[in-house]
Amino acid sequence: MSQSVPGVLQKVRRPILVALAAFAVTLPMLALPLPAQAAATATTRMANFTAGPATVVKGKTISVAAQSQRAAGKVWAKTGAVTATVYFDPDGTAPNKAVRTVKSNASGYVSVALPATVSGRWSIRLAAQGSLKASASVQKYVKVVPAPKQTSARPASKWNCPAWAPIKGNAPSRIYHLPGQRFYTRTTPEICFTSEAAARQSGYRKSKV
Repeated sequence: MSQSVPGVLQKVRRPILVALAAFAVTLPMLALPLPAQAAATATTRMANFTAGPATVVKGKTISVAAQSQRAAGKVWAKTGAVTATVYFDPDGTAPNKAVRTVKSNASGYVSVALPATVSGRWSIRLAAQGSLKASASVQKYVKVVPAPKQTSARPASKWNCPAWAPIKGNAPSRIYHLPGQRFYTRTTPEICFTSEAAARQSGYRKSKV
């Protein structure tokens, strides 16, 4: 036999009232503000900053390093482990940008090696973290120069030099032979040169025939 409408309403009324009561208890808790993070209070610096060498061949390595320190009264103390970011400001119109984020060791020392591409200024920045305020190192300029052109090479085979360095150098006699000279095809080279100037600079003299 089917229940009356008042009976059905009576059955669903109690769960609804329980749910509303629970929500009423939770609502004030949701309105409470989240605990604020402690403001950074310790002044910091990125000390002993180095970037170099001052002049480096393109493709070689640039080393960038610094140590994060915090003010402790009248002295500077190690911060402990931190995370810092290496910045590079290249020559030209390209903007200064972050190139690598690195973690320091337990003494706050940050060190990273990066490939040399173009000339520009390097620096390291420490973002605010924990009780430490943000700081940045000075900038240091590193000049990147093209790799010197190769002027000599190993022989391509026992009798032949590579096409781009065709001059044969005979090490025991310190004589070099040009293509077309009398003993060129009979010489087994120990070294091959791109030019006569390169051969002479290496201490070789030209064959007389």
